[in-house]
Amino acid sequence: MSSRSYAGSIQLPDTNIIFRNIKSAKRFAIDIGGSLTKIAYYSTIAYRKALYNISGDDSQGTNQQSGGSESDLYETSEIERLHFVKFETKYIEQCLDFLRINLLGRESVSGKIIKVTGGGAYKYSDLIQEKLGLIVDKEDEMACLIKGCNFLLRNIPDEQFEFDKHGDPQYKFINSDPNIFPYLLVNIGSGVSIMKVESDSSYERIGGTSLGGGTFWGLGSLLTGAHGFDELLDLASEGD
Repeated sequence: MSSRSYAGSIQLPDTNIIFRNIKSAKRFAIDIGGSLTKIAYYSTIAYRKALYNISGDDSQGTNQQSGGSESDLYETSEIERLHFVKFETKYIEQCLDFLRINLLGRESVSGKIIKVTGGGAYKYSDLIQEKLGLIVDKEDEMACLIKGCNFLLRNIPDEQFEFDKHGDPQYKFINSDPNIFPYLLVNIGSGVSIMKVESDSSYERIGGTSLGGGTFWGLGSLLTGAHGFDELLDLASEGD
């Protein structure tokens, strides 16, 4: 199996390349962690399909020549697309400024609700309301995590795999049983939490440690002089 490089963190640009289709974005949700912030949003994309003359008569050509409207020549439809973006939490203020300029310029979002989770939902709640004029609706991080995991396991093909570093191939995808419970969920963020999930509504934290991504980032920066999380990931992918 070919190796896959890690996606880079956001270096907030002058253009809207990172936040694709932001002009048609409909709803945002943010997970603000101690190290990284993740944003999910969806947008609508318009597609046009040409209407061809299947019967062989000249009605389409005649319509074109007689000045028929463009809507007679194309069928327009819309689809929804999900977008996921991550960046280092220390850039949260610049990110909110970027969203304010690109979103509030086209319509008023004052008084609307944005879903926010993670420890930063409390730390940056006032900043989000000040920058965007949105009401912050805080969600429980673990409840969101487990609901999302259950959805993926039930609906997305090849979402589960076994990994063997010395195997060929290293990744072996497995099919999920309709009954996905019980399972252990190990959530690695700035720290690590181990959750025992027994049903959609029954789960508990059975272990964890404060040693996680934050420790990796701190020690890695001291030992290697790396300046960013993605630089450390690149080094780790080539290390022993």
